[in-house]
Amino acid sequence: MLTYQANLKSPSVAAQNQDKPWLLLLLCLFWLIPGLVGHDPWKPDENTSMAIVAYFMRNANWTIASIAEVPQFGQAPLYYWVATLLANALSWFGVAAHDAARLSTGLWMGLGMWGTGLAARDLFGRRFGRMAVIILLGCLGLPLWGHHVSPAVVVLAAFAWLAYALTLAMKRPLRAGVILALVFLVLLTGASWADALLAVLISSLLLLFKQWRKISYVVTLITALIIALPFAALWGYSLQNLSGELFQTWWRFYAWGVFGGARSFAIGHEFGFLPAVLVWFAWPALPLAAWSIYLFRHELLQPRWQLLLTMLIAQIGFIVLSGKASEPLILPLLVTLALIASAGVDELRRGAAAALNWFSSLTLGLAALLVWIAWVALVTGFPAGVGAYLQKYSSAPISAMGLGLLFAIVVTLLWGRMLFRKRPIGRRALVSWTCGLTLVIGLMVGLFQTWIDAGKSYRPVADGLVKAMKPYSQACIDVSQLAKDPTAALVYFTDLRFDARADNRCELTLQQNGTKPTAGRFIWTGHRLGEHREVFSLYSR
Repeated sequence: MLTYQANLKSPSVAAQNQDKPWLLLLLCLFWLIPGLVGHDPWKPDENTSMAIVAYFMRNANWTIASIAEVPQFGQAPLYYWVATLLANALSWFGVAAHDAARLSTGLWMGLGMWGTGLAARDLFGRRFGRMAVIILLGCLGLPLWGHHVSPAVVVLAAFAWLAYALTLAMKRPLRAGVILALVFLVLLTGASWADALLAVLISSLLLLFKQWRKISYVVTLITALIIALPFAALWGYSLQNLSGELFQTWWRFYAWGVFGGARSFAIGHEFGFLPAVLVWFAWPALPLAAWSIYLFRHELLQPRWQLLLTMLIAQIGFIVLSGKASEPLILPLLVTLALIASAGVDELRRGAAAALNWFSSLTLGLAALLVWIAWVALVTGFPAGVGAYLQKYSSAPISAMGLGLLFAIVVTLLWGRMLFRKRPIGRRALVSWTCGLTLVIGLMVGLFQTWIDAGKSYRPVADGLVKAMKPYSQACIDVSQLAKDPTAALVYFTDLRFDARADNRCELTLQQNGTKPTAGRFIWTGHRLGEHREVFSLYSR
């Protein structure tokens, strides 16, 4: 059982009998593994990330990557380094580079879950760690980014371990200092200076509270800074040695991440982004966190709540002030909300917990049923209307048998078994929600992954372009008019020469969505399977 009975007459015996952490591990695996392998890079971000990984795989210098001759500064390269190492290692076993890179996402997500669980356990006690992980996995915004080739998961993992390091600071300052140093180092080499500064700011703001102004905590901060800063400077030094011009570009326009750089520093984005996205992105952690804060309102001056509220306010401020709005910005906030929410799960009102349990079972059970109906319609043609509607999105064949179907059956049976397990009503509701969400993810992957992949992959476009380019094998292709995502996909899937610089002098040009150059001869056109709004055409200049 994933939870424990809080009000038993013999808590120690009950806890021993019901302490089954392997069930939590099983849930994490069933949530994490589906979707990590078995499909080409998809939008958003995967094609760009894989083009960077491919660059590092083909080049000896790993300081900075480029896509179609354009340097990429959007994120510090730690995530891509780890993904490239895995891709190189697993290529010996025939694993595709994009599958290996997604496994690196799985590693970072695993670290994030681990850090979240450790932090909640140290903050609130045993078994609260697993509850925090369950709440985190139940957040609606996490599945997409938790299964993508995207450096956003690095920031999530770093802030999970930031929380754990700060909870350790009073008890084991040196160990906490080493962990905190690693967090700073990961953010400086895998995200941006702004993300690292946010972590430093959170750590420093705790000194405003009397309970944190102790020698042990100061030792933690000094240890972290002494270890992290020299190592973090190595990447910038390497970039400066590679090219002073590239270093200046990074410093002026990209060093501060979502805030820009020293010359293009910008604060603020379109109003309303955070509340509009957070209300669904952080469900059910957001309302549970609000309940926990209300429930423990008389204890908010305790050190553990000072830590959590400082993280919460600082992260919200960071998102609101950021110069660019995007969903990955919210990922670290999910960790904080899950930690806060875990505190009040056992004190949920019975009516509210029962309503959440009923809503979870009904809504996600119905969603799972609809997925099964859609699969049956595509395989058998019945109901005919459903099958015809779905064929508009992809005409690819769908597999009626195989490991995917077996996996879908297994997760459905396990979910059904979970519904009949006895546990405290508050925890039962959260477990029902997360297991139901895991069921829907498992069904979508098991039954539809290859079908969806056929419509989302740029591989057919790349294959058609390679064939059309046989008479022009050494020619350069101008892709300056293409969006970044398809450009990156073509770079990853082919060995052709692309140039996205505006002043390039390529012999051929690739246009998108019917845009035709004023002069030149038409050579080829192509599009993704089932996609007729995004059409690519090749012309000679």
